[in-house]
This record gives sequence, C-alpha cells and structure tokens, in this order.
Amino acid sequence: MHSDMIGKIEKARVYATEPERLQIHELSVIFRGENSPHQISLSDGIWHHDHEDNHQISPHVMALQRILAPMLPAAAQALAEEPGVPMYSDVIGKIEKARIYANEPERITIQTLRADFRGSNGTHVITLDAAQQWSCDCEFFLAWGTCQHVMATRKILEPMLSPEALQNATFAASPHETVSV
Repeated sequence: MHSDMIGKIEKARVYATEPERLQIHELSVIFRGENSPHQISLSDGIWHHDHEDNHQISPHVMALQRILAPMLPAAAQALAEEPGVPMYSDVIGKIEKARIYANEPERITIQTLRADFRGSNGTHVITLDAAQQWSCDCEFFLAWGTCQHVMATRKILEPMLSPEALQNATFAASPHETVSV
C-alpha cells in the first residue's frame, strides 16, 4: 500500500471523530417514517418536506436536526415553527416522535449531499450525487478517487448512506484489495 494512502486513512480516522468539521449546505434524504417514506431536503438553511402540517413542525426534520446538529448551519438548526403557535398535544407528540427517530438514523437514506469539510490544510467541497458517487475538490481525490475528507464523511454519516455510497467511498490499494476507514 502506498505510504500516502496510509497517512490519509489515519487522518480520516481522526476526522471521523470530529463531525463539526463537516458543514452541510445541501442535503436530500428519504426518511422512512412509521406510515410512509418522506422526501426531505435542506437548501440555503431551509428545510423542505413533502408533508407539512398546520404548525410547520415535522418530527422527521426535528430528528434530522438532532442527528446532524454539529454539521448544520445555524439557520438549519432552528425549530421550524410559527411564532405564537401554542404547544398542542399533537405538537408534543411530534416532538416525542422526533426523539425516537433521532435514535434510529437507519430510517434515513441520504440521496444527495453538498458540504464543506474543514481539513487540516483548508476547506474542501464534498458532494454525493444522485448516482451515489462521491467527489471532493482536493488534489488527493483527483489522483486516487477518494480522500480523507470523503472517508471521514462516509464514516460520520454511515448509518444513513446507501450500500452504493458506502462502496463508492473506498479506494483500491491494489487491484484485489479495498481499504476503508
């Protein structure tokens, strides 16, 4: 195995314990709720949900906010509720459901992602496209097809990634060997 790869793998292991290095700007997920799947997205700090209720409070969005908290911009962490809306029992029930969902990240499948990753030598843009292909703007990724930024992101988000996204985040150390964090 190339010595540069060993260093990148070690750095990815450290980065994977520091989710605050990742700043998510755009996200699209399928959230498998109790009754049906929901399409949820984040863009420009605003959550979009395929099923909004009267109070604009979604247990699915609240669960995502809890799970992804250290990786979200401040605007995306705010609870989406209308000022002056009283806490009715249905709202309290949604908050409780969100707590349960937050402990079940496997309900979520990330479809697309665009984020900044703050590495040791600068910030890099990471994407996961609809075909579940990763990219990073760092030089190592251009040469090897993966990097410490993608490997760490994959490890941080692992329970929410498709099998294809998990496979595509590894690189071949030799023609018959695959390495991941």
